[in-house]
Amino acid sequence: MCTKRWRRVYRLLKSWGRPVQYSVFACYLRDGELRAVMQALAEVIDPAEDRVHLWLVCGQCQRRMHVLGRGGRIEPLPAVWVVSEE
Repeated sequence: MCTKRWRRVYRLLKSWGRPVQYSVFACYLRDGELRAVMQALAEVIDPAEDRVHLWLVCGQCQRRMHVLGRGGRIEPLPAVWVVSEE
């Protein structure tokens, strides 16, 4: 992903979630919000060159998640989507 597009993706995802690692965001999204983020991402990326991953982390998985180091846990909401490029 070129730097210009990466910055646009980063700003977009930061407005919806919390960066937890370089290019990895935890976003608490309801269905309509997920569709809005996916549409916005589709308008920013170049599908021939870029790749963005979206993973649903269910409540049960989130309860079993361990966080080491700084930052701590993010407060739970209905669904967690982990969004990452590459």
